[in-house]
Amino acid sequence: MTEFSFLDYDGVSLYSNCLVYQNEKGVEVHLLPVIHIGEAKYYAELLNYIQDRTCIFEKINLASSNIDQQKFAKNLDEYLEIASPGIEEFWSQYNKLLKKFYKKFLTRNIKSLWKMVKKEIKNFDVKIRKIYDDCIKSGFGIQNLYPIQLYLCEILNLDHQIITIDYIGDIPHRSNWIHADLDFEEITENVDLAEIIEEILTEPSPEILEILLKQIGLLLTNILGMAEFKMTPEISKRRELLANGLIQGLTQQFEEFVDNAPEYITEGRNSIIEEQIMKLIVDHDEIVVFYGVAHMGAVEKFLLEHGFSLKTQQRFMAFKIEEN
Repeated sequence: MTEFSFLDYDGVSLYSNCLVYQNEKGVEVHLLPVIHIGEAKYYAELLNYIQDRTCIFEKINLASSNIDQQKFAKNLDEYLEIASPGIEEFWSQYNKLLKKFYKKFLTRNIKSLWKMVKKEIKNFDVKIRKIYDDCIKSGFGIQNLYPIQLYLCEILNLDHQIITIDYIGDIPHRSNWIHADLDFEEITENVDLAEIIEEILTEPSPEILEILLKQIGLLLTNILGMAEFKMTPEISKRRELLANGLIQGLTQQFEEFVDNAPEYITEGRNSIIEEQIMKLIVDHDEIVVFYGVAHMGAVEKFLLEHGFSLKTQQRFMAFKIEEN
């Protein structure tokens, strides 16, 4: 693994670094990492950098890929209101199977972590308890990371990438933006989803079980993290905590982060990026990879293995520790 150089933190502001790689044919690939929580100005500057360049972008499609059928939340409260009916419907259908799954398949470490969360739950505020409850009722689906991030935005007085950038009314209409991410509607198009869910909850394969346990552990850890942020009284201290956490998690412990994340969240999505890069460099002189910062180390390694070398870099301020 190459040195992780996509984040900078000087104690005053947190920055993400765009690294531009070039091959012997002069084709440039701009690795433009994005931090999902930041100031609105940060996202505007990233969009301005992309402009008319061909852009590979991330956005896991968990719901319908039909733009007209998507509902858009402008904040955490709206998201919870929109998501709640679907979560309750899922819970009413699968609650018995989920309870049996939790009882039968959770490892000692996961049970210990969950016990810690349950112990602390009385100290959580209403929104954390709602997010926690939704995690349980939805089988700790990875989509629950989004409301956790929205909660952090709220208590850090920052914005979220998915809300600040218009992924419904704007991005789909940009011909130079190419979606390169998971689309669960396509994956499950010709399968009986209810049958698969029941099978997973009753007799999961070792591979699926490993993914699910990693997912549950990831979400429980993030729920505890929300509580830690909430108990930190000053917004500047909360932002400092976030900056230090990102730097530590994505530099010193990058390999550990990858090991503890479900494979389809890291390796599976990275392979989609890599396939698109190899396809696009045939006919394009410039490509931007606009993806979460956690993915960039693996993509950088891929480029180096395919004859690319670092040409230049530019940094963008995600947020200041002190509020403007």
